[in-house]
This record gives sequence, C-alpha cells and structure tokens, in this order.
Amino acid sequence: MQTRARVHDVHEDRVRLACESAATACDACSGGRGCALRWLARPGGGMLEVEMPLLDGRRLLPGDGVVVEIDDGELLRAAMLAYVPPLVGLLAGSGVATFLAPGSEPAALVAAALGLAAGWGTARLWLNRSPPRYRLRPAVAE
Repeated sequence: MQTRARVHDVHEDRVRLACESAATACDACSGGRGCALRWLARPGGGMLEVEMPLLDGRRLLPGDGVVVEIDDGELLRAAMLAYVPPLVGLLAGSGVATFLAPGSEPAALVAAALGLAAGWGTARLWLNRSPPRYRLRPAVAE
C-alpha cells in the first residue's frame, strides 16, 4: 500500500504527516476518520507520526510531500496486532465470568469489558514496541 502525505509538523526527531491521497487501501485517510492502527500506535489527532528521516540527504520541512509505502504483509501484521488482542480479551473475559459465576449476566458483561480493555492495552503496547515498518520517499510533483 502506498499513500501520499504532506509534512504537517516537525519536532526534533519526529515528523507528523497528514494523508492527502484520495485513494488508499482502506479509505480511512481520505475519509478523515483515522484507522485503529493510528489510534493505537500514537496519539496525534488522526495524523501519522514517524521518526525524522533524511530524504535525498536533507531533513523534511513542513509542507514537503512524501509517499508512505507499507508492504501488504506488514499491513496485515499490524492489523492483526491491532484487532486480535481486543477480540481475544473480550471472548476470554466473558468465558472466565461464565466459568466463575455461571448464569450471572452482569458479571459476564463486566468481565467482557475488562477483557476488552486488557486486550486493547496489550495491542497498544505491542504496536508501540513493534510499529509497522514503512518506507518514505519524496513525492514527485504531478
């Protein structure tokens, strides 16, 4: 997958990118929504925050255009890390509650919510430690 982005902010060794492409793999960037991968990986108001790269031997400046490329396998791995732990936590929480307090629907609901929260925290931790690998290259003016 690849998408065009524009450098929004530059802070020390980090750059915030705003997607500008109208056609991306999942249309989250073009819809202005932001995807779960961005919400889990870094806070940033729907913008992608990456380490400061040197492109063509120079630092990026606000307004520079770049192309963000992510391999399909890497995108699939990141999506799995984002979505599977919360799902497993949700199911495991309700399963544990059913085993410990059979017939108690409020206990199952609370345990499922706690499992979902634990899964979300796990997914966020994993994505912070092992974010999706990407490549940046300068955008060519069209």
